[in-house]
Amino acid sequence: MVWVAGPDGDATYHNRCILEYAGLPPGLILDSGWERLLHPDDVRATRATWSHAVETCEPLETEYRLRRRDGAFRWFLARATAQRDDRGRVIRWVGTCTDIENQKEAAARGLARMRAVAESMADGLVYADRDGRLLDWNPAALRMHGFASVAEARRHLAEFADTFAVARPDGSLLPCADWPMARVLRGETVTHEKLLLRRPDIGSELVVIFNGAPVRGPGGDIELGVVTLHDVTRRKQAEGEARRTAKLLKAVAEETTDAVFVKDRDGKYLVFNETAGRLVGKSPEEVIGRDDTAVFDTASARVVMDNDRRVVASGVTETKEEELTAAGVTRIYLATKAPYRDEHGNVAGVIGISRDITARKRAQDALTLFRSLIDRTNEAFEVIDPDTGRFLDVNEKACRARGYTREEYLALRVPDVDPTLSAPGAWAQHVEYIRTTGSRIFEGQHRRRDGSVFPVEINVTYICLDRDYLLAVVRDITERKRAEEELSRSERLLRQVLNALPTGVAVTDLSGDILLSNPASKRIWGGIITPGAERRANSKGWWRGTGKRIGPDEWASRRAATAGQTSVNEIIDIETFDGIRKVIKNSASPIQDDALAITGVIIINEDVTDVLRLEDQFRQAQKMDAFGQLAGGVAHDFNNLLTIINGYSDLLLGSLPPGDPNRELLAEIHKAGERSAGLTRQLLAFSRQQVLAPRVLDLNAVVADTASMLRRMIGEDVTLSTAPAPTLWPVMADPGQVEQILLNLAVNARDAMPTGGKLTIETRNIELDETYAASHPDARPGPHVLLSVSDTGHGMTPEVRAKIFEPFFTTKAPGKGTGLGLATVYGIVRQSGGYVAVDSEGGRGTTFKVYLPRTDQAAGGSKTHSALRIPPRGTETVLLVEDEDAVRALIRHILRQAGYTVLEAAGGDEALRVAAGHAGTVHLLVTDVVMPGLGGRVAAERLTERHPGLRVLFVSGYTNDAVVRHGVLHDKVNFLQKPFTPAGLAQKVREVLDAPPG
Repeated sequence: MVWVAGPDGDATYHNRCILEYAGLPPGLILDSGWERLLHPDDVRATRATWSHAVETCEPLETEYRLRRRDGAFRWFLARATAQRDDRGRVIRWVGTCTDIENQKEAAARGLARMRAVAESMADGLVYADRDGRLLDWNPAALRMHGFASVAEARRHLAEFADTFAVARPDGSLLPCADWPMARVLRGETVTHEKLLLRRPDIGSELVVIFNGAPVRGPGGDIELGVVTLHDVTRRKQAEGEARRTAKLLKAVAEETTDAVFVKDRDGKYLVFNETAGRLVGKSPEEVIGRDDTAVFDTASARVVMDNDRRVVASGVTETKEEELTAAGVTRIYLATKAPYRDEHGNVAGVIGISRDITARKRAQDALTLFRSLIDRTNEAFEVIDPDTGRFLDVNEKACRARGYTREEYLALRVPDVDPTLSAPGAWAQHVEYIRTTGSRIFEGQHRRRDGSVFPVEINVTYICLDRDYLLAVVRDITERKRAEEELSRSERLLRQVLNALPTGVAVTDLSGDILLSNPASKRIWGGIITPGAERRANSKGWWRGTGKRIGPDEWASRRAATAGQTSVNEIIDIETFDGIRKVIKNSASPIQDDALAITGVIIINEDVTDVLRLEDQFRQAQKMDAFGQLAGGVAHDFNNLLTIINGYSDLLLGSLPPGDPNRELLAEIHKAGERSAGLTRQLLAFSRQQVLAPRVLDLNAVVADTASMLRRMIGEDVTLSTAPAPTLWPVMADPGQVEQILLNLAVNARDAMPTGGKLTIETRNIELDETYAASHPDARPGPHVLLSVSDTGHGMTPEVRAKIFEPFFTTKAPGKGTGLGLATVYGIVRQSGGYVAVDSEGGRGTTFKVYLPRTDQAAGGSKTHSALRIPPRGTETVLLVEDEDAVRALIRHILRQAGYTVLEAAGGDEALRVAAGHAGTVHLLVTDVVMPGLGGRVAAERLTERHPGLRVLFVSGYTNDAVVRHGVLHDKVNFLQKPFTPAGLAQKVREVLDAPPG
């Protein structure tokens, strides 16, 4: 019968034999309910024995009666052993139950034979009847108790309470009712219980291990109590030293009970106890009546039988080591064999006790081997007393490294060789840290016998065995330190060289994972993505000229890694990881080791986008750049002037009554300023320096919102029709700028249809493929939303079509157009990440196609904000920084009129001083972006560091600055474009102050 229990002792499995025997259904798990199968008289003792095994993890062996399905009880022998994981923790118990009903009857017949065994045993053996009268003692038991004869000791158990004291190992006394024999007579089994046995009248004290069990009659009643006493007094100190040495060297010693056997003159077993059976893998029933050929292999049986015959022939007791193999397992035994004689004094056979010393022998061999290995290792080993810091043991390497003999070394303390621990209290603090953490790895300096020092790496582990130890493994790292310093110098030099190169350099392993890259490489690719497989899958490149997509395994780096091919200056088109199209020179070479095996790849990239663009479009780029610089510069200076003009005119208009004769004059000035502001916006849009406030848009909604205004603008002789796609992808764009695109294209279409016609606005989803993108350099492949504006006007010639997006180019008569309308459209579309194309032929009308990239975000409304009615007010303190005096005066006036306290400065440096000298809280910084000296962005960074709660609002008429990247307003940057109205400034200030933190 087989059963399995968890670490806590509850049964988790019983095999079919147990369940069928007990009449239980198959698959039943009894947990702790297995006790209901036991005889009621056996429950308490069995539970105690099982609890002891679970608590101590010692093997279980006990006898109990199990109820059969017909209600009858039979005796069974239960054995169980604990199974452990690689950390030594018990994960389960595996046990067996063997029917011993017939053996119990045989045991009674063998009691007489056991008497002879008991007489020869070194352990004490005591029998008592059910009433507690001690009936029999073997000689060893009499000696332990100080009795001269059995007659002197044959008394009731209770009578010994005045003569003996029995105590636990901690010194606490046991009452007589809890003595091992008393418990056995109550039906308990005593297993390996270590107690102190004292007899004060003669001054004796022994350390004894008690084992005992009740002997039951056929009816299950207790008839006898049997207790064995194993005197371990003399072995106690030696065993403690052996355990300390074994644990320190990580050897395992297993304590076992002895095998007891009796043989007749022919070598047949008369007695064979359970321990002997466990050692050889056979039950006593299989062995009794047979000789050693039934127990051991042929060679081992011959050795045992020869030794037995010698004892029988000589009549002399022998103690001898025997290495024997049984059931395929070889063990070493220390066997003591003595002759036993019949009533006539003739040798009748052999009585033997064998102790399994396999583990001890192997431990001794392992100890010798371990010491030999430790002394020959290249690492220094030290065993240290944590309390005193004294060395308890060291290996030969430690002695050689420091120039000491072993005797000299063991006379030292750790501070004698480690100068860092010589300060008062340093050793105690060091030990406390290791005791808390369990181990520590650190670098330090050790001193040799001649006083020189050298760098070491120390790995210290705290070990608790019979006492506390520190085990230190000390490694000389002089060469490593020298190599690290040299490597560090080389790496610094290499890094400086790579960082200074304008060419991108990267080193990868064979899988493509980047091991090293310089800043130029990251700039070229817009960031480096790892691992290599992911980067190759996401890399986009096209062969120059053909426009064919470069496959993942066609890149020069992969050809170098897989075929060892070197590629030099391959000119290819790429899309960087941040979505930018570039042209690069791509080179790759394999890296080889000494055996010429490829271990990695060196990649060199040079960004030649600008060079090729200059080669292809040099004159056109020069012209556009010149116009762009002019537009940006004019817009910057003009916006400051318009801020003053529009701001003051707006304030004056608000202060004059409706009937004032000057109101009309001021209104004309204000209109002229607004028109001028519109012109600057066109200039900024053309030069792609306009500030955008992009949002997720539904272009159908923008077209619908703008249609009524377009109808009024184009006149009644032009028919406007719209064809929106039923389901349109969302785009990310500034709704005001999209309206500007529609207005400019509608005006251009109206002028192309002087006698009337039809204007059609259409939207639809479209996918631009790589072939289209390759033939249209400004286009990118991927999903787009198309906004198409078509007219039935007179169309354009190829010469006009080639120049329509150039600034100030117009076919209108002088004074009829600025030539900025279509240039503005081009600038807005490109700034929004899109692409604009035109199809037109003379006499067949014109179609402008605006492609805006699709976004995955949900669409919002088309309106930017609602009109401001009443300018909001506030009471906070505002620090105003503006280098233009007139603009600063205007903003100061607007803010103070709105209720704010205003601190002002003409530049960033002065703003720092003003803020430092202000005793109160500064709630908001309003600063220009571009100023002489310390700019607005840097000033804002320094002020927010010193005033964590400070809000910041940037104002500028110049947008080419780090605060506003590529003209697109970031979510976390508060920006107000010049020129602005007083109400607009007041609204923006209130919006920034009222925004939630963060």
